[in-house]
Amino acid sequence: MAVLAGVLTCLATAGLGRWQLQRADDKLAAAALMQRRAAEPAWTAADWPCAAAGMQPAADLPVDRTARLSGRWLSHRTVFLDNRPMDGSSGFIVLTPLRLSQGPCQGQVVMVQRGWVPRDVRDRQRVPEWQDTDAEVSVPGRVAQQPSRTYAIGDEAVPDVRLHRVIRQNADAAFWQSWLGQAPLAGALLQTDDEGPTGVALLRHWTAPDAGVGKHQAYAAQWFALSAIAAGLTLWFQFLRPLYRARARSLAQPDPSRP
Repeated sequence: MAVLAGVLTCLATAGLGRWQLQRADDKLAAAALMQRRAAEPAWTAADWPCAAAGMQPAADLPVDRTARLSGRWLSHRTVFLDNRPMDGSSGFIVLTPLRLSQGPCQGQVVMVQRGWVPRDVRDRQRVPEWQDTDAEVSVPGRVAQQPSRTYAIGDEAVPDVRLHRVIRQNADAAFWQSWLGQAPLAGALLQTDDEGPTGVALLRHWTAPDAGVGKHQAYAAQWFALSAIAAGLTLWFQFLRPLYRARARSLAQPDPSRP
């Protein structure tokens, strides 16, 4: 049983080490893909798949490719996604629908993850106020599979349509259909320029695809070290140590053939 436990421990820890290396390789591959797509021409509203609605990830969305969409902000339907830390501080991610003004998807909306704002420590329900322009804007960014999502316990109730700028954990297609009256197109735009609404500073320190590669490699080294230790202990206590003890006992016993 001890040998079996040692072998299983070795295999399990080695498997966890390989898994961490695979995660590091996946992130490096995602970063390399992002670099290649950054060199490609920016996506526009003419490229966005109009048939894929409901904010579900679409297979033909080139995630992390640069994009530039033209449209008008639906500022009164801005959502502040709660419990989204950035740079070690608590705050909200600002999510605003952009109604496209060009291309085959004209009139439909794409969710734009505009940036991050800190939470008011004195009033946790207070959100910043600003006035977006009513004119057409051109928003640069990167294509994302979907807006930011986090784990939430239970379902969130849909707010009254008369409310503007609400705080939520997540905003799915059913929420937008009820509150906006229109399901957004698949995916989202991760805004990357440094300009924000007048009087509001939005941070855009989005996580890079290769973030955490070193951490995964360090975890892998730890798991492989544990696997080596388990192998060494199993070999020593179950095989080498009994062999040495048996040899020592045989050497300590007197030889009956000697006078």
